[in-house]
Amino acid sequence: MPLPRRVSAHTLTVVAGLTALTVTACSSGSDGPTPDAATRTATSGAPSAAPSAAGVAVDYEGIMREPETTSRPAAKDKRLVIISAGQASISSSIPVAAAKEAATALGWKVDVYDAQLNSANTPGLVRQATASGADGIVINATDCPTIKGPMQEAKAKGIKMVGIYAFDCSDPIFGGNDASLFSGQINYGAKVAAKNVGEFAQAYGAEQARAVIAATGGKAKVLFFNAPDVTVLKYTGKGFLDELKKCSGCEVVDEVDFQTIELGPNLQQKVTSALLKHPDANVVKSPFTAATLLGIAPAVTNAGRAGKTYVMGGEGFAPELDLLRAGQGVTAVNIAPSDWNAYAAIDVLNSLFTGKPIADSGFGWQLVDKGHNLPASGPFVPKVDFRAAYKKAWGVS
Repeated sequence: MPLPRRVSAHTLTVVAGLTALTVTACSSGSDGPTPDAATRTATSGAPSAAPSAAGVAVDYEGIMREPETTSRPAAKDKRLVIISAGQASISSSIPVAAAKEAATALGWKVDVYDAQLNSANTPGLVRQATASGADGIVINATDCPTIKGPMQEAKAKGIKMVGIYAFDCSDPIFGGNDASLFSGQINYGAKVAAKNVGEFAQAYGAEQARAVIAATGGKAKVLFFNAPDVTVLKYTGKGFLDELKKCSGCEVVDEVDFQTIELGPNLQQKVTSALLKHPDANVVKSPFTAATLLGIAPAVTNAGRAGKTYVMGGEGFAPELDLLRAGQGVTAVNIAPSDWNAYAAIDVLNSLFTGKPIADSGFGWQLVDKGHNLPASGPFVPKVDFRAAYKKAWGVS
């Protein structure tokens, strides 16, 4: 899933241009251990949820559903400001573009403010949005404590605020003692049973762990990489590790923390060292796409481990899918489409404006590997036409 990140402008500008990234070493065969035959469809590559040798289902069907189509007409004459964490990063530019597209479809006036990959810019942008007369503010990838004062000022003026991968001041990870400042949360539906983005992220991480357990027949030896300076990764990491503990034959052989400013040679060296230290490791867990591209996949491939090690990648943006297709250090990704998440956030805002209940977004994830759900080229496109479903509910073309 796309993530909030506090990194340098240089680093994320590099990440944004990774469509041309190549891994120099070659790989033969499929990437990582082949799951037990029961977990795969022999010829069709169709989604499967059959149990593996470890008794864990590989859910290739995923949990994406059509968004609720109950009529909730578009609020009229609204002005929206979307505050991007940084348009130079695909983790922000993709959902921000989708949010603008959705709001425009509703007939709203929309402005995008760019924090330029520097969270210190965001408080001023929230105040600028408030002063501009905005009816609503969508905040991308900046957590509430960073902008608490400006959010309080916006709330006092009756401005509705919704986050895209942004955590509220009341979130338990910040102590849980402050009041909520976001006006509403995405409804993830009963199938996910998540009340907020943190619970959703934790469930997402648990699904990644189930895929790893199934792929290794319940014998996963995991090199776990994580960036604890990113809020959402604390949740996805916890979900993964808690689920892995349920597997009696699985273990984490090493937990390696890194800072997002280490993306590139520093991270690649950490991965290389961990692989040398733990030759028995058969799984590598990446926290997000940029870490896969700028460290994990090159290290795994250069070590000659791409055909022997199951690499659970990150959000599954197009450059990561290219590596998966080529067998270069990525085995699987669990994709939660960020453009869908953005449409869901705009739907929440519309419901807040009109006093309607917040509808089930249908938003979820889908496991992708070489045999399942992988498009022949380009980015992942969900089977559900969420755009059409939302526009039907809003009564717009």
